[in-house]
Amino acid sequence: MEGIDLRKYQKEGKEKEEIKDILGKILSGRSDYRTVLDDAKPQLKCSCGYALEGNEKFCPECGAKQEKN
Repeated sequence: MEGIDLRKYQKEGKEKEEIKDILGKILSGRSDYRTVLDDAKPQLKCSCGYALEGNEKFCPECGAKQEKN
């Protein structure tokens, strides 16, 4: 199976900026519109309020078992 390797557009740099410009023009019809890509990941928290990294099975603060969503 052949295809185009799109991994270079995921990294920061010139290619990612070009894709943002192209998407902005497609979505708005204007060349000066810039799309905003949200790369922030949501912070995982235990029910006790302790901030988790995401790979814990149990909360190090209260010991509660963490659900995988």
